[in-house]
Amino acid sequence: MRILDTNYLLRYILHDDEQMFQKACSAVESGASTRLESIPEVIYVLAGSFGVSRKDIAAALTDLLDDVDVPQKELVLDALSLFSETKLDYVDCIYIAESKARNERVLTFDRKMVAKMKQLGIPE
Repeated sequence: MRILDTNYLLRYILHDDEQMFQKACSAVESGASTRLESIPEVIYVLAGSFGVSRKDIAAALTDLLDDVDVPQKELVLDALSLFSETKLDYVDCIYIAESKARNERVLTFDRKMVAKMKQLGIPE
């Protein structure tokens, strides 16, 4: 299995360069994975450079993760769901998703995170 970096993931999602897209497709079809660190990079590039909406980013990455393996996939999918429905930063969504999964408290001064965790019934 091969590991896809952020650039491969972006070419696969954006299909903006046919040659690179085909290489990315070939890698995905032959069994590929990525790392947790690539997900926020993809989000920041899609939102910042391409103006893609949060819902579309979450949908594209969720679809991608049907075909590409990533550690802690369920955690990432939960964080992407939170990301699509809130204005929280993706990294904050990871903290919340992990906190929810482990029933552990996240210490933060971020009021939006605290409010979302309360709404989800995560302990303070």
